[in-house]
Amino acid sequence: MTGRKNAMLTTEDRRWLTGEKRYEGEHAKQQRYQRRRDIRERVYNSILDFSILFEYLEQDEREKLFGTPGAKQEPIDDDPEFADGIRDALAFLLYSTGITSIMGAGKNGPDPIADWLLTEALHRAGRKDGILIEKVELDIDAIELPQASLLEDLEAGNELSPRELRLLLESERIDTRNVQEHIRRQLFEDE
Repeated sequence: MTGRKNAMLTTEDRRWLTGEKRYEGEHAKQQRYQRRRDIRERVYNSILDFSILFEYLEQDEREKLFGTPGAKQEPIDDDPEFADGIRDALAFLLYSTGITSIMGAGKNGPDPIADWLLTEALHRAGRKDGILIEKVELDIDAIELPQASLLEDLEAGNELSPRELRLLLESERIDTRNVQEHIRRQLFEDE
């Protein structure tokens, strides 16, 4: 993951963000500050580049990256790491612009910028192919499930709902391969 060519993040950025590299010593504080600033600048400039890519990257070049819309999209279908990157790029942008402010019980108020950005992006994408998007509705059913209380319930032997288990499975603390193996044994080997 950290050894790819430089892109929005350099190899050193990836190593530092994932904890493989640490800054220590007399200048560590300044080095961390500089690394964070450089990352912010490259992310900002990369996001600005998407306006150029959206307008000017030729259709056949986009299809080489993402496949042909409506057909089997081989680069995405055959490359789980690429598919995860697309998913996480969308999640990063939506999360960073406040999408969670409209999620969960009792959360309401003015529409967050993320809702506006998502709506505008859909309008813009539609216009590219001559489609007028008349209305976009974002309907999110969500509940807050604090991970700490779920872990306490699990440790206490309390039964968790499938929804609560899913939240734990999606955390980085769970090795899903072990869970899959346990389910496989339970379903197929206990017969």
